[in-house]
Amino acid sequence: MIDEFDQIINELGNIHCDLTNEKADQILRMFLNAKSIFLSGEGRSGLMINALANRLTQFGLRVHLVTEITAPAIGKDDLLIFNSASGKSSTLISQEESAKRAKAKIIVFTANKKAPLNQKCDVTVLIEAQDKDTTGSSIQPMGSLYEQSSLLLFDSLVLRALHTNLVTASQLRSVHSNLE
Repeated sequence: MIDEFDQIINELGNIHCDLTNEKADQILRMFLNAKSIFLSGEGRSGLMINALANRLTQFGLRVHLVTEITAPAIGKDDLLIFNSASGKSSTLISQEESAKRAKAKIIVFTANKKAPLNQKCDVTVLIEAQDKDTTGSSIQPMGSLYEQSSLLLFDSLVLRALHTNLVTASQLRSVHSNLE
């Protein structure tokens, strides 16, 4: 194994997040109670939220990526989930304002506890990792550590859903794409 891989794994092992079991259960209930779930993020954080969208689709939920042309209007029984290390993208803030006007619930995953996105959301999950705009102790460039951490956090929520019998592995598999 190359040294850099070991260094990245070590960094990931030292990330802190404020996602407690109680908050995770609250988020999972929000997933399951939403009429539709919309997900959004930009850049590599957007790629990570797309991975969560994939898993939530495999839960059998109605899932839409905000940037896809097939995304319908958001409404009061819907949920919007953001993944944004900085939490200050004007595009995401605009999406949040629209979702709030429609009375949708909002979850924000971010590295910035003072992020503008946090001001109007229902739940914030703080991932204490370097983003592209901050300098920290990470050996990795820009927001790599945040992006990796958010993906692992999303997978942790899926695993918690499996452990608490909200979904089964066979359910996930049954909705997995068969066009590949």
